[in-house]
Amino acid sequence: MASSDAAGLGELERLSDPAARNALALALGEARDPGLPAVLVRLIQRPDLRDQRGTLVHVLGFYDCSEHVALLAELVAEGNFEVAHEAFEIADILDAIDDEDAQAAQAIIAKALTAKPADAWRVEMLRDLSDLLG
Repeated sequence: MASSDAAGLGELERLSDPAARNALALALGEARDPGLPAVLVRLIQRPDLRDQRGTLVHVLGFYDCSEHVALLAELVAEGNFEVAHEAFEIADILDAIDDEDAQAAQAIIAKALTAKPADAWRVEMLRDLSDLLG
C-alpha cells in the first residue's frame, strides 16, 4: 500500500488537469494518506495553481493543520473567496497553536490589514482570525 500511496502522491503533484487533481486529492484525503499534507502545502503554494487551490485547501483541513497557521493566515489574506473561507474554517477548529506560529500568523494578518483590503468580507475575516489566534 505504501508504494501505491507514494505513486498517488507523485501523480497528484504532476497532474495538470484541475478536476483530476482535485479528485485524487479528495481520494487520498479520505484515505488519510499521511504524506498528503506536505504535498498539499507544496501545491497550495505553487503560483501557477493560485486560482485552482480551493479543493486542495479543503482537503488539507482533513488533517491537523496546527503547523500551518501562517499558511492559513496567508490564504485568508490573499486567497480568493473560497480559499479564504476554507482556510478560516480550518483555523477555527484548531485545538492547539504554538505561540511562535500564532505570532507569525498575526504578523501576516497585521500586514494584510495595513494594506487595507478592498473586500469588506476579507477585512472582517482577518479581524476574526486575529481574535481567534489571540
